[in-house]
Amino acid sequence: MPFSRTLTILILIITFSFQVQAQGLLNKTVTVEAKKQKLSEVLNIISRQGNFYFSYISNILPQDSLVSISVKNKTVRQTLDQLLDGEYLYKESGNYIILFKKSPGQNYYQVTGFVTDSKTGQRVPNASVYERQQLISTLTNNDGYFRLRLRDKTPTAAISISKDLYTDTSVLVHAGQDQEVAVNISPVAYQLRVVEITGHNMKVEKTWWGRTMLSSRQKMQSLNIGSFFADKPYQASLTPGLGSHGRMSSQVVNKFSINVIGGYTAGVDGFELGTVFNIVKGNMQHVQIGGVLNVVGGKTNGVQIAGVHNQVLDSMRGVQIGGVSNIVESSTNGVQISGVIGQIRGDMEGMQAQGVLGIVKGNTVGWQVSGVGNYTGGEMSGAQISGIYNYAGRGASGAQISYIGNISHGTVRGVQLGSLFNYARHLKGVQIGLVNIADTSSGYSIGLVNIVKHGYHKLAVYTSDVINYNVAWKTGSTKLYSILLAGFNTGDRKVYSFGYGIGREFNFNKHLFLAGEITAQNMYTGTEETSQMIRIQPLLNFRISNKVSIFAGPSLAFHLYDEWNPKPGYLSEIPGAGYHPFKLGDSGNGWVGWQAGITIF
Repeated sequence: MPFSRTLTILILIITFSFQVQAQGLLNKTVTVEAKKQKLSEVLNIISRQGNFYFSYISNILPQDSLVSISVKNKTVRQTLDQLLDGEYLYKESGNYIILFKKSPGQNYYQVTGFVTDSKTGQRVPNASVYERQQLISTLTNNDGYFRLRLRDKTPTAAISISKDLYTDTSVLVHAGQDQEVAVNISPVAYQLRVVEITGHNMKVEKTWWGRTMLSSRQKMQSLNIGSFFADKPYQASLTPGLGSHGRMSSQVVNKFSINVIGGYTAGVDGFELGTVFNIVKGNMQHVQIGGVLNVVGGKTNGVQIAGVHNQVLDSMRGVQIGGVSNIVESSTNGVQISGVIGQIRGDMEGMQAQGVLGIVKGNTVGWQVSGVGNYTGGEMSGAQISGIYNYAGRGASGAQISYIGNISHGTVRGVQLGSLFNYARHLKGVQIGLVNIADTSSGYSIGLVNIVKHGYHKLAVYTSDVINYNVAWKTGSTKLYSILLAGFNTGDRKVYSFGYGIGREFNFNKHLFLAGEITAQNMYTGTEETSQMIRIQPLLNFRISNKVSIFAGPSLAFHLYDEWNPKPGYLSEIPGAGYHPFKLGDSGNGWVGWQAGITIF
């Protein structure tokens, strides 16, 4: 278990134990009848009935002074207030009640009491009791009992009582004296709550971090008094609930916030630093730094930095830097930088840079850069650059560049550059890769294999001046199609060839069009040495029907080789007699040849 979490749990256990003890000894009831007895003897009577011990410094208490008291079934606290005239403070430790003399100018008083359901008469547990000006609060125990220690600042003060599904109630108390009050609260008419799945109602308390790092009492407090907020210039805390604002920290928006281990505040309007974590219910603006974690339930506007993880449950505007990960539940306008993974569940405008994976569930306007992959669920406008793959759900306007492949299930209006493959539902730009696939295309696919599902598919069977039997598969679009070809000769002029080419069609009318093609093919003539033949050819096509056309045309051909020594029985002369070739140095020759055939599909 991480050290910070262990320390947090330990502190909460100690605090809880102290509160349970305090609610146990001082609230025990005693009955005392004494007339002109020594104060020390009366204290012994009280301690024996309560089965505990008093502890005090002898010179602060007049033990031999004679006192008279008559109480019946009163709490130990009430009995001590009457016996000591409210001049002492009480603190519990184990089975001891420690008595302290109030210092001059230390004007504190305590308000105790019970909170009761006005309809049923039953005591109400886990009700929030708080003073709005001093930001001091507590929760009632299982018996509906509460105790507040307030500073004596004004002649009167008001305490507020709030409980989920009950009407908020306020009670005036007299300052300067310990007192007990009885408070009745009324339940509200039951109605189903309206639950929103975006915005501020996605409470930080419901996140995994909130469930792990916040106590049930803190979450209950937040639920009870969710509509009360205060602004303060600063706060400091050790852990959530142990700080300058106590349990009211979750209801205070601070200009300056320091959390030694972690903090839980209503909002930040300036600067917040947490050695381990910061949890903010509402909005954060300007600067927030967490050694491990930042969680913001509202909007973030400014700079957010965490050693491990940042999570914003609304929108983000500014810069977000996480050593491992970042999550924004709504839109982002700015920069998100993550060591491993970043996720934006709304739209993103700006830049997302991740070590491994970048995810935008909405639209992207800007740049996504990652070591492995980028994902945009909506439309991407800008650039996606990754080591493995890029994905755009509803189209890409700009550039998709990756080492392996790119996918767009919408319209691509820019460039897809992938060493292995590219896919676009509708291509209006350019694809460059080994294999390019599109459902429909009015753009350009440049690669070894170009497939347009509802586009250009033709099979050509033809003969030429060099090779008698040839077949070519042409795919892509009329603007640019790729050609995979193969051919052979038989008899005493054997040759085998295969190659690749590109072409484009120029339509003249319904039946007549010109196809301009460039092809390159390897020639095998029985030995390990191969040669290449390159042909540049305008082919005039006559369309007989939608599926069939015939073509013929001249070719400017080049035969290139380092060494060419055909095996007997293979083609020994390229071109054949009568073509008047011209030399290309010692590595080949060129000539004007021809090609003719039929195209189907």
